[in-house]
Amino acid sequence: MGAPAGGPRRATLVLSGGGAKGAFQVGAERVLREEGGFRWERVFGVSVGALNGALLGQERPGDLAEVWRTIREEDVYRKFSWPVVAFRVGILGKRGLYDDRPLRDTIQRHLAGRPFKVPVHVGRVSLASGLYELVGSERPEAEFLDAVWQSATMPVVWEPIGPAAWVDGGLRNVTPLGDALGFDPTAIAVILASPRAIGAVPPPRNILQVAVRALADIAINEILVNDVREFVRVNRLVLQAKEQGATLRDESGRPYSHVEITVVEPDGPMGDTLDFSPGAIRDRMAAGEAAARRVLAGAGQARA
Repeated sequence: MGAPAGGPRRATLVLSGGGAKGAFQVGAERVLREEGGFRWERVFGVSVGALNGALLGQERPGDLAEVWRTIREEDVYRKFSWPVVAFRVGILGKRGLYDDRPLRDTIQRHLAGRPFKVPVHVGRVSLASGLYELVGSERPEAEFLDAVWQSATMPVVWEPIGPAAWVDGGLRNVTPLGDALGFDPTAIAVILASPRAIGAVPPPRNILQVAVRALADIAINEILVNDVREFVRVNRLVLQAKEQGATLRDESGRPYSHVEITVVEPDGPMGDTLDFSPGAIRDRMAAGEAAARRVLAGAGQARA
C-alpha cells in the first residue's frame, strides 16, 4: 500500500527497548509507513530498538519482518544449565548469566556490507563511567555494529562488553526522545515495545526471572514512563507558550520547539522479555499492527 493522497509524512522514528517484545515494533512500523504514509528522516533506538532501527535505516523492512519470523533463542544468546551458570559466575568470574555473543553474529549476518540510507543512532551505557553515549551509523561499520550489539546487552543476564563494560542503552534512556529533539525533527513517531502501565506477574522463580523482572519490566518501565510523560508535558507547554506569544528555552538558552508526536504502544502485556517462540513473535507483530491502526484512526478523527 502506498502513501495516502496527502503525500508522505516526514518524521523521526524513535524505538524503545523491550527484548523479544520488539516484534511489536515491526508490525506497528509497517502500518505507520504503509497505511499512515510516514517516511523516516532519521531513526533512534536503544536495546531491541537499536536492532530494529538498524535494518529500517537500511530501508529493509521486509527483511526485518523475516528476521523476526525466523529468529530463534539460539540466534540471540547461548543458554546454560544452572550448574554451568554457577560454575561460570562463581569459578570463571563471568559477569553475566548467559552468553549473548550469538547476537553479534546475527547482527553481522543481517547488517554488514549494506549501506544506511537513513541515519540511525543507537544508545549504549558504560558501567565503568556510568554515562550514556549515542553512536551514529556514520561511524565505521564494525564500530557501529558493535554499538548496536552493546545497546541490546541486558546487564546481569548477559556480560558487559569491552573495557568500558558497555550494556543496554535503556538503562538511562529507554525512549531516546531527547536524542531525537537534538536533530530538529519535522515530527516524531515513538513505538514502545511495552505498555506504560506495568502488569502483574507471578513471583519470580529464579535469579534470571528476578533480573528480567527488576530491570526490563520495572526499572526500565519507570524510565520509559517518565521519558514519554516529560516529553509530552514540555511539548504541551511549548505550544501553550507559543499561542501566548512567548518562547520557552532550555538551560543553555536554546528555544524549545513544539513537535508533532505520534505514540504507538501495546494496550496490554507483551509477555516474557526473552520469549522468542514463533507464536509469541507472531502475536506481538499482529498487536503492533492493530495498535498502529487505532492510532491512525484516532488521528484521522481528530483532524476531521
